[in-house]
Amino acid sequence: MFPDVIAHFLEHGRYDHHLRTFRQKLYANYLQIQRAVETYFPDNTKISQPKGGFMLWLELDKRICTEDLYEQALKQKMNFAPGRMFSQYNQYNNCMRLNYAMEWTDRVENDLKKLGTMVKNSI
Repeated sequence: MFPDVIAHFLEHGRYDHHLRTFRQKLYANYLQIQRAVETYFPDNTKISQPKGGFMLWLELDKRICTEDLYEQALKQKMNFAPGRMFSQYNQYNNCMRLNYAMEWTDRVENDLKKLGTMVKNSI
């Protein structure tokens, strides 16, 4: 039974429709998170312009250590990936990766506002 449902889903274009809808949602989320970062983070924050996926890369002021921010954020139930995780060398200490695949809510915006304040206070 299950394989029949999947075959029907694929044969009748529902998968393509699902992918289009999902891509549109991801793009809308990207625009919202980009706006929030531009609003709440320091002016010198650099924001990547991803060509796909669902992660946004931020480069912060060189004086900021995102591993330290990570610990503070976790205590407030916020999460991001410190840039250092993406290097086997001691690089990207002032960078972070944000996921924008989650549903955009007031809580997400408030958390980004708090995170932006934490970044500003770290300079």
